[in-house]
Amino acid sequence: MNELEGPVPQVVDAVAEAEGVEPATLDPPLTEVVDPDALETLIEDSTTSALEVRFAYRGHDIVVDDSGRVRVD
Repeated sequence: MNELEGPVPQVVDAVAEAEGVEPATLDPPLTEVVDPDALETLIEDSTTSALEVRFAYRGHDIVVDDSGRVRVD
């Protein structure tokens, strides 16, 4: 995971990039879809190398792995 940026900003940036829009224009905000604190805690406190958090946001399947890497499908 990028040490300066947690998974939540990375998800917002990745979805905005996939859609070709500015992150601030995403509606609904990611915080209405997933609890940002819970997501960050799951990733940061993971003791397994097989953790993947999956959820849907704006019609995309989002996957965040134990390293904090974000994939938008």
